Amino acid sequence: MACATVSTLATEIDGDDKGNLSMNPRMTRRSLAALLAAAPFPPLTAARAQDSRTLTVGIVSDPVTLDPALMASFFEISVQFNIHEPLLHMTPDLQIEPGLASVEVADPLTYRFTLKPSLTFHDGTPLDSAAVKANFDRMLDPATASPRRSELAPIGRMDITGPLAFTITLSAPYAPLLQVLANRAGMMVSPAALKSLGADFATKAVGAGPYRLVSWTKNSELVVERFAGYWRGAPPIERIVFRPISDETVRLTNLRSGTVQLVDAVPAQAVGALGRDAGITMKQAVGLGFNAFSFNITRPPFDDVRVRQAFTTAIDKQAVLRAVYFGTGSIAYGTIPPSMAWAFDPAFASFKPSVDAARKLLAAAGHTAPVPVSITVTNSPAQVRTAEVLQAQANSAGFKVEVKQIDATSLIAVLRQKDFDLCMSPWSGRSDPDGNIYNYFTKAGPNNFMGYQSDAVTDLLVKARSAPDQASRAKLYREAEQQIASDAPMLFLTFPATLQASSKSLSWLQYPDGAFRLQFANFQ
Repeated sequence: MACATVSTLATEIDGDDKGNLSMNPRMTRRSLAALLAAAPFPPLTAARAQDSRTLTVGIVSDPVTLDPALMASFFEISVQFNIHEPLLHMTPDLQIEPGLASVEVADPLTYRFTLKPSLTFHDGTPLDSAAVKANFDRMLDPATASPRRSELAPIGRMDITGPLAFTITLSAPYAPLLQVLANRAGMMVSPAALKSLGADFATKAVGAGPYRLVSWTKNSELVVERFAGYWRGAPPIERIVFRPISDETVRLTNLRSGTVQLVDAVPAQAVGALGRDAGITMKQAVGLGFNAFSFNITRPPFDDVRVRQAFTTAIDKQAVLRAVYFGTGSIAYGTIPPSMAWAFDPAFASFKPSVDAARKLLAAAGHTAPVPVSITVTNSPAQVRTAEVLQAQANSAGFKVEVKQIDATSLIAVLRQKDFDLCMSPWSGRSDPDGNIYNYFTKAGPNNFMGYQSDAVTDLLVKARSAPDQASRAKLYREAEQQIASDAPMLFLTFPATLQASSKSLSWLQYPDGAFRLQFANFQ
């Protein structure tokens, strides 16, 4: 699937006869501005809104936080778009359209936004331009320590130009801005609730999404109910219960029995059987993210690039794809997946698997005895299987690998504290390459769990943000990926397919990032 993106420098948005937005690089910037500003806000139909059944969703893990300014875990994606609504909306085919706001792109540095009238947060407070500014100020404040700060860093200033209007002026052209505002950085939360709840906001978040939080019993269930004030109209399904079920067999058993009606992270080996089940809808899409492992390059043994290269060379990625993912998805050599066709380089490959080459690299690094290392993974069957395959392959090439299992909610803390040798670092993906690579590989990136410090790569990725067209950006990304591959701070394994399944009675949209946006779901 080709990835359509919005480049404020060279690309404009075209509309089809159904009112959808698609990319047309030949159109003018003014055409883009007019279409984004004028695009309709589609309401939910009255017939759909009357459906009041409860949907139970089986998810891999609890979220870590419900505050989008602080979200950094893979495991928030199942819940985040249901409680929070971004300023802009990304469609399943990666087009950008209005969400809470429409936007006019006046020039490469100037974005004029207009909020939909009469918006409120779940607590009834107005969602106006002052609330948006409060959100941006909070995310950009270093004291907040928000991962969104790097995503919004090119914002030079934000000016309120009316109760429902504001202008963002960039310090330099920033091609991914609209995609960024269609994700976590564009999710607005109630300033009043932030003030009154303080630290408790992380577990009692108040947003403006289709569902409001009712309760959250950690490791048991998270309950939301439809928000009558949602801008598209109250969603069809009245109540949604998210239940963390880490065991994939139990999750699928619950789906088949009807105890849950929707599940994420379907194990690849079950895809065929679920596809043949008359009571199940099995969906898969080309994903946006990657499965990878961070090397901790701040301490031995992986502070030596030759040891990192040796481990990487020892791994047969095709074997991982077969043994763990049963042929779904594709192998990865970097962060940019095939779904981002304009930036993806199909000819790019590095470190062909070779036990002999791995042993020679270890010998060059001065290692004559097996090198002890640990691999840290969450306690899900797929991740444990992945670690076991890596263990067997690396042991045959001169390593002595121990597998450590942790709870999924502990993963982000382990990564941030660098309490690992080699740790799983999955990424759900973004619709622009910048969202997959900048935060991981720039020197101060919030997802730079490896401790990777490359002036050359940081410079390339900064330039790619403001390059004038996709061809220029793609060239910069390819140079960066070549350097990253040589330095080997991360072990890339696969570009996973997005695999999800539901009861036949549920109608829902699948998104390539794997996030559930259940305002569009209904029981038939």
